[in-house]
Amino acid sequence: MMTASLLSKAAARAGTVMVLGSVGHTTLDELAAAVPKDTLLWMQIYLFRDKRNTLNIVRNAERRGFRALVVTVDSPVARLKAKSYEGVLEFDKVEAPNPWMKYLDGKRRDGTLGLRDIWAGPGLRETYCFADWEDLRWLKSQTKLPIVLKGVLSADSARRAAGFGVSGIIVSAHGGRQLDGVPAPLDALPDVVNAVKGTNIEVYMDGGIRTGNDVVKALALGARAVFIGRPAIYGAAVDGEEGVYRVLKILEKELSISMALCGCSSLSEIDRSIVKHETEFHPKL
Repeated sequence: MMTASLLSKAAARAGTVMVLGSVGHTTLDELAAAVPKDTLLWMQIYLFRDKRNTLNIVRNAERRGFRALVVTVDSPVARLKAKSYEGVLEFDKVEAPNPWMKYLDGKRRDGTLGLRDIWAGPGLRETYCFADWEDLRWLKSQTKLPIVLKGVLSADSARRAAGFGVSGIIVSAHGGRQLDGVPAPLDALPDVVNAVKGTNIEVYMDGGIRTGNDVVKALALGARAVFIGRPAIYGAAVDGEEGVYRVLKILEKELSISMALCGCSSLSEIDRSIVKHETEFHPKL
């Protein structure tokens, strides 16, 4: 709970949003008790095999004032097997990493779960379950919260998402941890933006954001905003909440400087004219 709490507090101080993951230790009640009441929070979920698990998260998010649901759609299967972590993590010594999975293999969960159960047992089957577009339609029928799809990398998927009435799309490659060889989010971003042009869908991006320059590139290619993961964790490791806040403020300052050096006095002046793909500077073979 410590990491989720300090990330949320830092995000609130910086005036930005925090997305709480559904695979972790933290319950919404614990988080709500630890952060300012006006903290802008979104809830990440998977479309679990047992819909009762999904609804458990959705209802708690609604109750606690979360503003949106972020549905991860790029993980129908797990890329890494549990044995890949042998010798790195002591599976059997880690208890109850997920308070949200109330049902496993169709039965109500009793007691705690070890990390091995989550990533190599019934929890794995519950999370990675080949959800489809009809599951998304079902979710939309269950809540009035805006739905943001995370993990879209193609124009076709973006158009289909628009047809199902989603409010936002996060162009993401899951931190490069799911499928080798997929396009970098920055490369996929323009096609996704063009695919939903004329709709009310907001397009965001994550992956590879390390400097203010990276933020400018994403905004120039049509992103409404960007998300970060690893940099925030690095900040937390160095100095807790203050470290995360410092990371966010560094990015904000670098963004401001990069904008000025590009001749942009406001975010609205950032457009595609200020970026070029590196292939434009190399002779075609």
